[in-house]
Amino acid sequence: MEILVGTYKEDEEKYRKTKIPAVRLSDDEYEKVLRCLVLACTDIVIIDRDKQIFYLANRISKPMTGWWWIGGRMGAGETKEEAAMRNFERETGLNLSSDRLRLVAVFDYFWKDRQQVPQEVGCHMLAYTFVVELTAEELAAIGLEKSEYEASAGLTAFNREQLIKEKVFPAILDLYDLIFPS
Repeated sequence: MEILVGTYKEDEEKYRKTKIPAVRLSDDEYEKVLRCLVLACTDIVIIDRDKQIFYLANRISKPMTGWWWIGGRMGAGETKEEAAMRNFERETGLNLSSDRLRLVAVFDYFWKDRQQVPQEVGCHMLAYTFVVELTAEELAAIGLEKSEYEASAGLTAFNREQLIKEKVFPAILDLYDLIFPS
């Protein structure tokens, strides 16, 4: 089954000239946003297609703790690819070109908590999820963002059995089965 995701660019040129300026919200303001809007994220899953491996990082920052892929929120005016590449570079130090990304899924997440105070205010997010294959040199060059990941663990390779043993979040196993059908 193919996933159809359209980006309608009728006014993109006009929009890019009058780009929405970024603003930093206080925790109170951001809490209000989370209570009334669905946010969009982008995620990149590093895979080895030949070995049927996912590379995951041990995330220490809520709402997604435990073994997870790399990602973060989209900003206003970013394409899903721009956001994915920005988040990936921020969290790994590795700069990717968009032609290496392949969109494979869009997930709908409901999180019960978050990292910022008040932590009990969860959020609803949609996530464009891409896969990428990296070279051995690129994998070795990755340095994980220490505020979000257990950097000393680095990236860890998982096959399906290891994902089950680690009791990963169900979306990870679902995506594994989509990418590597048995």
